[in-house]
Amino acid sequence: VPLVFLPAFASDVLGVPLQEGAQVLAWIGISSTVGRLVIGRLAMSVPCLRLIQVCCSLSGCAVVMLAAAPAAPWLLWVFVFIFGLNAGSVIALLAPLCVEVMGLVNLPVAFGLLCSVQAPGVIAMPALMGAVRDSTENGSWTPVWLITGLAMAFAPLLLCKITRPNP
Repeated sequence: VPLVFLPAFASDVLGVPLQEGAQVLAWIGISSTVGRLVIGRLAMSVPCLRLIQVCCSLSGCAVVMLAAAPAAPWLLWVFVFIFGLNAGSVIALLAPLCVEVMGLVNLPVAFGLLCSVQAPGVIAMPALMGAVRDSTENGSWTPVWLITGLAMAFAPLLLCKITRPNP
């Protein structure tokens, strides 16, 4: 959701031209790449499950910051760094997490199920959040960022129940 709405948010709230708002997405991509490299190295010594919980929570907190913090252009760059670094890390950790929990033999099935469960939300959430924004007075971004960010921040609580099955 943040990647879909960030240029429009930057334009509406911060007065940033749409072209610069689109450039913000490029910087998220750069920080995401850095996050993937750093987390890949860190995942060799720390359990992937714990890393993905921390990274997902930090991504969610960054999105909530868009709603809670005052409209300041420098906060947009703080968001870009925190969100990009951690969102990229979450993506990079999905396959290793499947291996850690289900084993290498079950990776294709586990990763396929993971993608199947994740896909409906990825497809539907931008449209749903667009409808939420359109339904608010004056087209407020606050509920969009709060719903999205809190969902991301609290999703790792669901991962607390994951245990590796006995062979």
